[in-house]
Amino acid sequence: MTDRHEKIKQYLDQMCIQVKAREVHTDLRDELGNHMEEMMLDKEQEGLSQEEAAAYAIEQMGDPAVVGKSMHRLHRHRMHWGLLVGLIGLSIISLLLMWIFTTNVTVKMYQDLYSNHVIYTVMGFIFMLFFIYFDYRKFKRAAWWIYILLNAMLWINPMLSSTYNGINRFWVLPFGFVLDVTTFSMWVLPLTIGAIIMDKLRSNFNMQSMMTYISMVALPAVLLFQMSDWVRLFLLGTMSIILFGWITRKWLYTAMGAVITGSIFVLLLFFMDQYGRLERLSVVLNLQDDPYGIGYSNNSIIEVIRSAGWWGNGIDTTFDMFKTSYYNYPGVLLIDVFGWSAGILLLAGVIWFVASMMKILPRIRDDFGRMIIVSITAMFAMQIIYSLAMTTGKAPILSISFPFIGYGNHLIYDYAMLGLLLGIYRRKDTISKRNEKIRQKVDADPLISS
Repeated sequence: MTDRHEKIKQYLDQMCIQVKAREVHTDLRDELGNHMEEMMLDKEQEGLSQEEAAAYAIEQMGDPAVVGKSMHRLHRHRMHWGLLVGLIGLSIISLLLMWIFTTNVTVKMYQDLYSNHVIYTVMGFIFMLFFIYFDYRKFKRAAWWIYILLNAMLWINPMLSSTYNGINRFWVLPFGFVLDVTTFSMWVLPLTIGAIIMDKLRSNFNMQSMMTYISMVALPAVLLFQMSDWVRLFLLGTMSIILFGWITRKWLYTAMGAVITGSIFVLLLFFMDQYGRLERLSVVLNLQDDPYGIGYSNNSIIEVIRSAGWWGNGIDTTFDMFKTSYYNYPGVLLIDVFGWSAGILLLAGVIWFVASMMKILPRIRDDFGRMIIVSITAMFAMQIIYSLAMTTGKAPILSISFPFIGYGNHLIYDYAMLGLLLGIYRRKDTISKRNEKIRQKVDADPLISS
């Protein structure tokens, strides 16, 4: 309010100096200022002058510095130290495994992987720190532009990328940096689509809004299909179904969408697969049909796991032909060197890590922030679960990297996404309820936003 008593304004100014989160200053001024004005009004009705009533209200509230410090404790930026410590632990395991691999492998082309791995890890930490301090609400305002940019990148990707195992995924940029376009899109597209359509789906769920969501998912899905990156296509489709269910709470429609999407994917495998994916997926049903061909990796993993025992074969384990690909199977390398006990500890650690992400959700009151947490946590969970399944040798070998542990520039995206999640948690007590309501009205009403 602009007509507050001058002493009340000064009091609120001194109080807000102590509160570092400026986002809540308006709320605090409104809440405390209104309370003080109510006390003033009561005293003025009892016969006190305005000056005396203002002095009384200030006296009742107490020292503004003390009140401000107490408000700062309530509304300060937070850090989820448990997740941060868990991430550091996974990073140490990752670097240790890559060091063991590069010091034991005799093939020269693999001996430089450790330095690359260190670079990816450092870059990942830099991106994570950036997103911890980045105001994630700005992402929503730029969602349309990001969505258009990503689809444009996917469209021109075959012309600029290099082919790897029949898939166009990587852009080689200056200074030797490699951009994995499809993995980047897999992470960011669900966030942009959710940011664009979430409010409309919740406030006005009808056939038009549902078809808008489906069409927004279908465009990048078609582009990923044309690039033959079916793994990222499957993850994007699964994530889109999960988000649709969480946003709308229309579980029947969600189940129907899952059945239809799954049926389409199966039909594609049967009739439009040019790279023997169906054969690779079905090899686990009978690994002895081609033990030294398509079933070689699965059989090798099973043999390594069986021979490791509780305490492993030690750091000086002998590397045969299969073990030169250990950088793709960090879980198998861990068990080979340190045994089943280490594998069990890793399993317990990653379960705790994902559960800690999920526990953040009830503490966030901003719907957009909650949507991001659902998307990031679900994507991590899918990749971790399948990576653990591949570690047993009983699951088809797919191009899914173990988050935070496996080798590759996917580490940059892993750290960046965790940083975004930590950034949401950091602001959980500083999001202005008043400003959020105004922003939601603006986003929902195109006349206001224009």
